[in-house]
Amino acid sequence: MRNPSRIIGIVLSLLMLTAFNSELLAQYKVESNSSTLSVFGTSSLHDWEIEANTLQGSANFDLSEGLVKDINNLTFSVVVKSLKSGKSGMDNNTYDALEAKKHEKITFKLTDVNKITPLSGGKCKIEATGVLTIAGNARNVKMTVTADASGSKVNIKGSYKMKMTSFDIDPPTAVFGTIKTGDDVKIEFNVNYIK
Repeated sequence: MRNPSRIIGIVLSLLMLTAFNSELLAQYKVESNSSTLSVFGTSSLHDWEIEANTLQGSANFDLSEGLVKDINNLTFSVVVKSLKSGKSGMDNNTYDALEAKKHEKITFKLTDVNKITPLSGGKCKIEATGVLTIAGNARNVKMTVTADASGSKVNIKGSYKMKMTSFDIDPPTAVFGTIKTGDDVKIEFNVNYIK
């Protein structure tokens, strides 16, 4: 007959290990109202900026001693029609270029954390790979972000430069093609994941 106290000990150890891991890999969700994402670009008339008002997503963060040690299942999305520039004409051209009626969201899904480097002040630099999907066109991308864990919040901050044509997007034009948007854009994001 097996030793009951040994079995109970093993079960308790497994339960404690499960609880410990679930604490390390707690799930966080994007807090849209405290997060920002802006897209910057150029045109033959002037530089432009458009901001996202609806951000969504979730992630599992492995935290230890106030630092991000690993990330699993990170997703992030922008509702295309929440992109606003303050000019309805530009907004509509943007929605058309991004095929908003057919593809309601721009999405990013993390596939691999390549390297995490601790920085001063409890922050760390994360080099990651993921799949960015714009207007239904998915591309593997690499980006470097800064993560800052504080209490029940993990802040992810970074930027990404891209060409619209690399996602099969025709840069928008206006006024019968006399105003042309540049192909290069820069995306800047400051996203809060809350437990």
